Amino acid sequence: MIQRIRLTNIRCFEDASFEFSPNVNLIVGPNGSGKTTILEAISLFGFGRVLSVEKDFLIVRSAQQVGRIELVARLRGAEKTLEAALSDQEKIIKANNKRLPISKVVGYLRVVFFNPETIDLVSGPPQLRRRELDLTVAQKQRRYVFELLNFRRVLRQRNQLLREIFRARAKKEELWFWDKQFVDLAVKIYGRRNSLLTEINRGIASIHSLLVGKERGLNLKYKPSGAYERFDEALEASFQNDLRCGSTTIGPQRDDFAFLDGDFVLKDGGSRGEQRTAAVAFKVETKRFLTQDSEPPVLVLDDVFSELDQPRREAVAKIFDSGQTFISATDERVVPKEVVEKAKIIKL
Repeated sequence: MIQRIRLTNIRCFEDASFEFSPNVNLIVGPNGSGKTTILEAISLFGFGRVLSVEKDFLIVRSAQQVGRIELVARLRGAEKTLEAALSDQEKIIKANNKRLPISKVVGYLRVVFFNPETIDLVSGPPQLRRRELDLTVAQKQRRYVFELLNFRRVLRQRNQLLREIFRARAKKEELWFWDKQFVDLAVKIYGRRNSLLTEINRGIASIHSLLVGKERGLNLKYKPSGAYERFDEALEASFQNDLRCGSTTIGPQRDDFAFLDGDFVLKDGGSRGEQRTAAVAFKVETKRFLTQDSEPPVLVLDDVFSELDQPRREAVAKIFDSGQTFISATDERVVPKEVVEKAKIIKL
């Protein structure tokens, strides 16, 4: 549970502090007033980065060299003070004054984040969906962060060697060392991602049916780029193609997953409303997944209710009924009345 946060030289905030309720917190204000900044500052301690920018320093107030975020929370039965200092040269994150490597920040505070761009999970490019899976798994299984980092390192080395082989500066036999590591890590990552989708599929259809008001068959389907049951053979078979492309063409870095309503792929022709509702159902099940062995994750809804019609607003309000929740809105009238009545309202 997050108790308070202080922002110093972060976007529009020169020095501002906010205290929060353990239940629902509704942040209301016009566009540009800092609502999203507060929510992103919270999420930094869940994801290890600010998702809306390429580099965290970009959220630092103009003409300032350092921005600071201090958050006090009660996590796993103990009070924690989390701090982030963002400069153009580095990012330093501490817990109770002890520096944390970024690999250990992910999942330190479990967060489910939903904003208007979340609809791109359904219709956007594959890298958005891969990132969503990886951030979700990493928040629950800290070891996964190291597996991802190792995988990316091995992938870079393999791709570099492929380009050297193409230029006749290296031999194919030299790939063996990297291929073995690549196969081992790729199979692990695929397994963790696929297990997450299997878990989410247990309840996503019923949640989706509740949101749309009638029985539907929403499910998620993993789309592997290669045959993981024989991945060493698949990687060998892709060698000539990899050589021509100068990069590894199969593996977790090329995988995807799809949202299906029955047999219909929503990305291929679902309406914006259908895609939005599918994304909401996905986030609901993500919250359940992250709650299974721990206290509920912090739920962050950035201007979500304005994107939904009244029946879906009311359905969402009933679903998100446990744990600490943060909601932003330009007008509290778009938020269901029963949510507003139990919320701490922060006006900017």
